[in-house]
Amino acid sequence: MIRVLFCLFLVVQTPAYAQVDELFSAWDTNESPGAAVAVLYRGAVLHHEGYGMANLEHGIPITSTSVFDVASVSKQFCAFAIALLVDEGRIALDDDIRTHLPELPDFGHTITLRHLLHHTSGLRDWPGMLAMAGRKMEDVISMEEITAFIKHQRTLNFVPGTQYSYSNTGYTILALLIERLSGQSFRTFTEERIFAPLDMTRTHFQDDHEEIIPGRVVSYSSQLGEIQRIGNGLMALGSSSLHTTTEDLLKWVQNFEDQKIGSPAVHAMMNSQGQLNDGTEIPYGFGLVRGTYRGLNTISHTGGWAGFRTVILRIPDHEFTAIVLSNSAIMNASTMAQRVTEHYLNAFMSPPVPPPVTADDVPPLSDFAGVYDFGKAYVLQLIARGESLSAYWPPTPPVPVQPIGIDSLRIPALNLTITFTRDSSGSVINASTQGLNATRLFRSEATSLSIYEGCYTSEELGVSYSINAQDTVLVASDPRGNKLTFAKAIDHVFVGNTWFVPVIRMETDQTTGTVTHFEANNARSLHVRFIKGC
Repeated sequence: MIRVLFCLFLVVQTPAYAQVDELFSAWDTNESPGAAVAVLYRGAVLHHEGYGMANLEHGIPITSTSVFDVASVSKQFCAFAIALLVDEGRIALDDDIRTHLPELPDFGHTITLRHLLHHTSGLRDWPGMLAMAGRKMEDVISMEEITAFIKHQRTLNFVPGTQYSYSNTGYTILALLIERLSGQSFRTFTEERIFAPLDMTRTHFQDDHEEIIPGRVVSYSSQLGEIQRIGNGLMALGSSSLHTTTEDLLKWVQNFEDQKIGSPAVHAMMNSQGQLNDGTEIPYGFGLVRGTYRGLNTISHTGGWAGFRTVILRIPDHEFTAIVLSNSAIMNASTMAQRVTEHYLNAFMSPPVPPPVTADDVPPLSDFAGVYDFGKAYVLQLIARGESLSAYWPPTPPVPVQPIGIDSLRIPALNLTITFTRDSSGSVINASTQGLNATRLFRSEATSLSIYEGCYTSEELGVSYSINAQDTVLVASDPRGNKLTFAKAIDHVFVGNTWFVPVIRMETDQTTGTVTHFEANNARSLHVRFIKGC
């Protein structure tokens, strides 16, 4: 009977295999980057294919043994290594990290391993900070450079344990801690304790960007339809830089079921969720994100660096995993993995949630026009043009807005819903979204931007920006010649078009009114101060 059911299962799944092929068919050419895709169900590999090219210059196709940089998917391996050391009693999750790495800054608050693992430490995220300092992501970026940045941090984004904010910095520190405790390089420790026991023979953390790696995949972007190669010299151990294959990742995923390596206590840690100081649970814990998709519980993590877009999506209740490793910056690996999963588990899923329908009985969209300053790195500008309304949420370009209720707007491109409130006269006065609140403001009268001109220096980053007014914008230049442009949103608040500095906030002396400094902000690094003067 079991054999009959198994055969029936394979027959049922045959269309799904073809449907996944069709899903990736647009990428499966000799002139395009693509993806390696694997599907695992209860220990059986149901799908394992490569689509498109690993190297366009040499005409090398993607296969199951193609070696991808999986970027932040790396974090679960670092977390597993920490769990091994905790299980052995060599460290505790609530240890003050400075007990083991006393050279790290003292921020006046205790930061624990638990904070680092769950992204609740308040530490600023190193990619955005290095970008603020003028570094480009295609530069060679070493662990030594990242470590130096960490040691120069001056303040935290928030008190540890009070908020969740994704920070690669925490996982870099965890890698340093593993090296300090083990007396081995992070690469050697993970190879001996994780990769070799699982027979992951083509997997390693990159600690030498010039190393020859057989089967290494090149990543690509697409600008105006033209495919361009993206360099990758990143060596960010712990937080990123794991090089691996779908073939090896299948062995890793199966270990969550078989527990070939790691005690039950280690796996219990890997399956735990983080908490804030007040007991609020967060989706993140030990390098993995807990969530749901169409009614199914999920455990996943995505990765993105250079042109690599990667994901491991697990459906633990069904022992099902979809892995998508792409070398194209324009592929949404997470969405593709969800669609792969639908082809196999659709019968167990809830119906898709339909998109919000545009409301018929809504006030004029011009009612909502204005600037909404949510603080920190978030400024929303709603711009009315005739009967339409567009939303500018830096650094994303203006995108359409969809009314979904009397005082609710949907911004599909940003996956945001904005809810508004009115005063007693019926005028819109504020807005809220995702726990953020803002008062409706209006652009001030045009004034000279010359008061903001000058040289500004960040001691923390060791870099100076020269700011000049050009027509209606401010142009900031760093020592490497990189230029950032900022447009005025409201008094002393300017918005830019880069991911690493979408908002700067100018500060003035209350007595003289002269500009003293500005604070650069992005979602993961707040209040980075640049003092006027060089």
